[in-house]
Amino acid sequence: MAEPLFKWTGGKRRLFNKYNDLNFFPHPDEFEYFVDLFFGAGSVSCWVHNLMPDKKLIINDLNSELMLVYTQMRDNWQEFKDEYLKLVELFLGTPQGERKELYNRHRDIYCFDYKQLSRAGEAAMLLVMMKVNFNGIWKVYKKFGGRYSTCPGNVNYKESVFNIQKVEMFRDMLLRAELYNLPFDCVPIPDNAWVYADPPYRDQNHQMYSDVFGDELQNRLVNHLKIHAKLYAMSNKEIGDNFWGDRFDPELINFLDHKYTCGNAGAINPVTEVLIKNYGKILAPVTLDAF
Repeated sequence: MAEPLFKWTGGKRRLFNKYNDLNFFPHPDEFEYFVDLFFGAGSVSCWVHNLMPDKKLIINDLNSELMLVYTQMRDNWQEFKDEYLKLVELFLGTPQGERKELYNRHRDIYCFDYKQLSRAGEAAMLLVMMKVNFNGIWKVYKKFGGRYSTCPGNVNYKESVFNIQKVEMFRDMLLRAELYNLPFDCVPIPDNAWVYADPPYRDQNHQMYSDVFGDELQNRLVNHLKIHAKLYAMSNKEIGDNFWGDRFDPELINFLDHKYTCGNAGAINPVTEVLIKNYGKILAPVTLDAF
C-alpha cells in the first residue's frame, strides 16, 4: 500500500477517516482519471491509488525540485535506488552527535554543488534530507540560492525511516501516473476526470511552502475548477471572512475540525478545515456559526 514518503506540512495523511465520512470519493463509475493539481507529498493520490487501482492518475506540482524526485524515482529507478541506498547507509552509519553536521554538509552540496551530481543523485539526496528535516516544512533562503534549505530535524532516526520497500510501493503509484510540473491552470484535464486541489491555504505562513498562494490565485483556482472540472473537490481553511461562502453554494461546503501540526511536532492550533465538492451526498447546509 502506497503512503507518503516524508512529512509534509498541510498534508492530508491524518484526515482520511474524516474525508471518507464526508463521501469524499466519487463512485468509480463517475470518472476515469484522478487529477491532483497540488500533489505535495501525495496523501490523496495514495488514497486513490490504494482504493481504485484501475484509475488513471495525473499528478502535478509547481515545485520543480520535488517533481525531480518523483520523475527520477519513476523513470530512472536503478540509479536513483543506488544513490538513495548509499546515502541511507551514510546517514545511518553516522553517530547521532555528528548527524546535524552531516545533514548541513549535504544541504550545502544540494544547494551549491548540485550540478556536480547526477539528476538521480540530486533527487535521492533531497529525498533523504526531507525524511529527516525539521517537521516537514519546505523552506528556501536566498543565501542557499533559493533552493530547498530546511534545517535538520530529529537526529534520532532509525532504519525504518528510510524503508526502501515503502519507496518502491510509492513508485508503483508513480508508474500509473502522468507527471507534470506546471501552474495548476496549465495541467490537462480530461473530460472524464475527478479533479482535486489542495493549494497552500489562505492565511498560511508561506515560508512553510515552496510558493505564495494569495487570494488572487485562490480566485483563479475556484474559477478554473468551476469551468474545467466536471467533478471537483478542494481543500482549504476557514478564517471567518466568508470567502468560501461567497464563491460556492452552501450545500457544497463541508466544515471539519482539525489540528495543524508540523510533522511530529505537537499541535499548533485547532482550525476549521473546509472541504468543497460538487458531487456525492448533498449534506444539509451548515453555516459556519452553526458549525
